[in-house]
Amino acid sequence: MRARSTDKTAPVRSGRIFGSVLNELQQRLRQGEWQPGEHLPSITQLASDFAVSTGSVREALRSLQSQGLVRIEHGRGVIVISLHVDESPFDADSAHSMDHMAAFAEARRLIEPELAAYAAERGSDSELAEILQLAITMEQQAGSGLDFVGPDISFHRSIAQASHNPVLRQMLHGMHDLFVISRRLTSQELGMTERAVRYHRLIAEAIYERNPTQARLLMLAHMNDALSSVLAMEAEIQRNLVM
Repeated sequence: MRARSTDKTAPVRSGRIFGSVLNELQQRLRQGEWQPGEHLPSITQLASDFAVSTGSVREALRSLQSQGLVRIEHGRGVIVISLHVDESPFDADSAHSMDHMAAFAEARRLIEPELAAYAAERGSDSELAEILQLAITMEQQAGSGLDFVGPDISFHRSIAQASHNPVLRQMLHGMHDLFVISRRLTSQELGMTERAVRYHRLIAEAIYERNPTQARLLMLAHMNDALSSVLAMEAEIQRNLVM
């Protein structure tokens, strides 16, 4: 008889640990709760079990798929294909990880301001309305102390979609796992969440008003803030290593 989690309905409550859902699903796979060929519970059920948003569960499942553990099939659900969980090559406590996070932040600074400008110019009315609503949802959930990783990542994905540049969009989507890890790290900085929420609202409003110059500048400021946060954390880690 395969192992079963002892508390399947324990909520994931920490707003700072964005990998909580992913870690819990990985642990359950290790324990053999689901076997290859079996379906995972629905996204709605998992979100209820963990007391998080469905968006957070979707992002965790995408990470599991990128690790080769599950396969997401439209109309059929999520199917387990492997129980072997590789540890992430990016350890949140290592200087090596921060090197990658700094490089990731630099890449985003190059790509995302232009995506925001293109979205303001090319996005449909419905796409721009969705971007604004995601910013509002993130603001509400963060203000209530709820998990907001779903709307956060969806916000940036929606901007990329509205840019109507498939190459840049794919480049951003290809950095999904790094995005999740980066949010987990930078959220530990005091005030970072509040600043991110404010930037998102301002960026969304500029895009909604079809002001590409303002959207580009605001996104650049947002990316610079994220990079500064990563570099500050990297410096702190280096100080601790030499002590």
